[in-house]
Amino acid sequence: MAKPKRLARKSLLKRFRELLQGMDACEDVDLKDALRLGGDKIRVPAPALPLSIRLGGEDGYPLHLYPEPRFEEDGTLMYSGDYLLVDPDSYFQDISGFLRLDQGETLTLGRGDPLQRLLLRYPKSVAERHLRLKLSAKGLAFKNKSEQAGVCLAPLTQEGWIERLAQQRLRALDRLVEALGGPIEPLESSAALTLIDEVNALMRDEPYRVPNAQGRNSGLLALPDRPRPIFVGDLHARLDNLLVILTQGAFLDALIDGSALLILLGDAVQSDAPGQEAEMDSSMLMMDLIFRLKRRFPERVFYLRGNHDSFSDELSKSGVPQGLLWEQALIEGRGMRYRDAMQTFYDRLPYVAASSGYLACHAGPPLGKLSWEALVDIERHPKLAHQLTHVRLRQSGRANGYGYGPGDLARLRKRLGVKREAPVIVGHTPPRHTQTCWMNAGGIPNHHIVYGSHPDWIGVITRPEKRLVPLIYPSEPMLGVYNRRARAAQSSEGTHG
Repeated sequence: MAKPKRLARKSLLKRFRELLQGMDACEDVDLKDALRLGGDKIRVPAPALPLSIRLGGEDGYPLHLYPEPRFEEDGTLMYSGDYLLVDPDSYFQDISGFLRLDQGETLTLGRGDPLQRLLLRYPKSVAERHLRLKLSAKGLAFKNKSEQAGVCLAPLTQEGWIERLAQQRLRALDRLVEALGGPIEPLESSAALTLIDEVNALMRDEPYRVPNAQGRNSGLLALPDRPRPIFVGDLHARLDNLLVILTQGAFLDALIDGSALLILLGDAVQSDAPGQEAEMDSSMLMMDLIFRLKRRFPERVFYLRGNHDSFSDELSKSGVPQGLLWEQALIEGRGMRYRDAMQTFYDRLPYVAASSGYLACHAGPPLGKLSWEALVDIERHPKLAHQLTHVRLRQSGRANGYGYGPGDLARLRKRLGVKREAPVIVGHTPPRHTQTCWMNAGGIPNHHIVYGSHPDWIGVITRPEKRLVPLIYPSEPMLGVYNRRARAAQSSEGTHG
């Protein structure tokens, strides 16, 4: 990854000015070096400056094309060589969709792409196939594919625009430092016990938990539909991936102002990285982070129980007894009282989150009988609890054809009283053909899988507008970046104090 160079900026501006001599300018756009793209293809150097793209001409739908900055280990933001296409009217203020243009990729913008219609706010004036972009070693090429609607292109040269995407990341990082109150590092046993005890006290009367008349733990959350859900799948101790989500877009801002809920679908612990299955220190840090988030946002952060949220001796990965090793690590590192407090946390976890607009659980719908009452009294229905945390999607090639299918999803919706087309979001089953988000998984409409432990990418499923969409981000070394920023903030406070 290379930093943006002034030479690249100058060559881009020079190329735009050369093109202006042979093409019409966008007269009504108050941007220097703006040009109207006709039917010819043009190519410019891969821009270090962001570009304004208006689909439909001067008064058309605005998009901004930004070089994508990514954090390095030392906390600097470097350009990756890839680009993000965003709606500038929404991306910097709210949870919003975007498109990514990778090296060697061709992307055609237009209303004919159903995912683009969900990710961006295309008006009807945008054509089915409006603008083709191709990023290669030769530069960035544009081709207007619309016969009736034009395209206006211009470099964004104002300093506030040039650094806007990078500044958004840095601002989110600082807000996270403020929300968590310090570095993410191993805690002393007493501090760790105090933290988990505070969370367990919250879990006793967790907001939105459907009460159990007998005083036993309820397995059901009845969440409001208005706050937008942010679903994160099995993280398996990849702390960096959760920190990416908390510092991307407007996710953290939405948690702070109450316009979104963070729903973790279980299995945050116990690494699934080859050769790392027995390492448990990162799992402790992961749970400390989740506990700090729950303490800071008790009505906006929720954790559903997964199969790895257990000390079971049957829990293993690649022959490694992860359940027993997790228990042993907690006892050796923080004491038996902490181990027992973690078991209390597990016992108090919900299994299903339901709203009028969606359902979510860790693994999938149970294969047998199901009732609202059984979920609310989950302690008396261990078979139901086991299936909600262990069952997998039925797929071709799986032994005996075991697993859940469309009928089981339909029964779950019916028993919980949501509409037939309500999306069901689960984790547990790693997507075969995608990095982290599998929409309409198994060919089943409104059945989505999100998995959070991919080493290179982290995705969420969320709702920028009316429909759930996948948003996928590159993984970054965020723990070191975050801690460096947090310690600098502490040092600054000490100096001014």
